[in-house]
Amino acid sequence: MIIRGLALPLATYRRRRAQALRLIAKQCERQVPLLLIGCDEHRLRSVRQDPWFDYYSGCAEPEGALLCDPHVAAKDTLFLDPGDPSRIVWDGKRLGPDDQARRVHGVHAVAARGELLARVQAAAKKAGHRIAMLTRDREPGFQAEQFSAWKKKLRGIEVINVEPALVHQRMYKDADEVAWHRKAIDITRRGLLATLPRIPKLKTESEVASELVMHYRKISYGPLAFPPIIGSAVAGATLHYPHNDQPLQKGRPLLMDSGATAGGYCADVTRTVPQHGRFSDKRFREVYELVLHCNALGRKHAKPGLTREELNNIAWKPIIDAGFIRHHGLWHHIGLDVHDPADYTTPLKPGMIISNEPGVYLPDEGFGIRIEDDLLITKDGCDELTKAIPKSIADLEAAMRS
Repeated sequence: MIIRGLALPLATYRRRRAQALRLIAKQCERQVPLLLIGCDEHRLRSVRQDPWFDYYSGCAEPEGALLCDPHVAAKDTLFLDPGDPSRIVWDGKRLGPDDQARRVHGVHAVAARGELLARVQAAAKKAGHRIAMLTRDREPGFQAEQFSAWKKKLRGIEVINVEPALVHQRMYKDADEVAWHRKAIDITRRGLLATLPRIPKLKTESEVASELVMHYRKISYGPLAFPPIIGSAVAGATLHYPHNDQPLQKGRPLLMDSGATAGGYCADVTRTVPQHGRFSDKRFREVYELVLHCNALGRKHAKPGLTREELNNIAWKPIIDAGFIRHHGLWHHIGLDVHDPADYTTPLKPGMIISNEPGVYLPDEGFGIRIEDDLLITKDGCDELTKAIPKSIADLEAAMRS
């Protein structure tokens, strides 16, 4: 049987789980078990595994769950659902709660998913009727849904949100994680380079989106970091434009925000190009060069010790001085989520991967421009992981001719 997931060494997942229990004990002032729920079959196929569950288990099986209990010898138990045997011919064989599953996932114990509720209740009782889970208000995601659902199931048990304690683990990437980021960015680069020369021949936003997705999945059939945002002309002035259903307007700017994944880790890249391949429109070229300058400022000044607002103020200043509005921050964390959870009161530190994405949005003039790159914060500054993806006017025009 093919074992999927587990993009990182087992020792990494073990270390993360042990550190999580220490961080939870610090937040709660006592030891509290951690419960994480994996996605069901439908969500796993249509989207991907929940990033928090993936972060601590590496498990890609549907209906999984992880209970980390500091009060017992077998601290990490992975719960698996072998599924209905009659469904194997339809959905394939699942990994069941057996010794193979325990060994390949590097956990202390495995158990059937049907035992989860009773085991969680018993673990919570030992911790003073408390259990730790994760939720957040902004871009809440699957774990937040599970937080609400389990809060209803666990009557008489306090369900504690420990994301504030655990986000700091996900804010710093080790060498293995950076390698996966580089691979996701390389897939994105190759997909964009294959799509750019096709754009003058394409007719609709959906054709551009389809080309990008085809190339990403042709290189590596995996989940997308997020559905592509392909905004022609005025649609590019909507930051998270969701439709991708309009005709391309000849000679007008086309904003493309997309990213592949590798090992679960996301790329997040935006390029804005002229649909016909030449920056011949004077106004578009003028605003593009301004945004490109601000992107360069973000790259130049991103370094350890700088706060989010300090870097915002540096990179956005030319745009604001030119009389344009700042509609969003310059950067966010990137990881297993394209907008990775983070504590934004923490200054930049080595190991963080962030976006660098100034933009100007002019719906009254019929276009928007954003240039987005991915930066790895290093000891002395930053490494622009996306530097091989063209963004200068000369390089983009050359890429669209090739």
